[in-house]
Amino acid sequence: MKHQIATAALALILGMATIWPAQAQEICLPELNPQDSAQSCGGDPGGGGGGGGTPGYVLQGVIQNEGYTTEGAVPGGKRLKIRAYSRLADASNDRVDAHYINVRCNAYDPYGPGYTSDYDEENNGALVDVKFASNSVQGEFRTVRVVCTHHARFGFLTYDTTSSAEIVVPH
Repeated sequence: MKHQIATAALALILGMATIWPAQAQEICLPELNPQDSAQSCGGDPGGGGGGGGTPGYVLQGVIQNEGYTTEGAVPGGKRLKIRAYSRLADASNDRVDAHYINVRCNAYDPYGPGYTSDYDEENNGALVDVKFASNSVQGEFRTVRVVCTHHARFGFLTYDTTSSAEIVVPH
């Protein structure tokens, strides 16, 4: 009897995986790298092709440049203002409330091991975001590398993806 219950539970879990296939998607924002946006974003993502059903849910990982600030910067320096978020969406790109969702980001400065970071999480939410600033940059080394991990859980399924961007802070 116990073996039959375990077999039925496993079949139910595997059956749900075919209903809601886990997918992760990195979102490329051309405005972060305007000099070569088509190539850096992989060109047209396509989406045609036959076979298979409609995809289930997609975890989108997004990094946005929200400008620059001199607040807290060294004299002559600037800090990059960053917004990053995790968003769970269905095949129509409508938000879906995940049972749990989080985002963790690091902004690495060009001078070595220094970085700033932020983290946020939420239960029963479709989107969670962080807003923070990079370390101060100045002189000729002005590229900040932002790397984020995104995670969501919906039912028995987990969704994970990463996003990254290299952003040059102007003089």
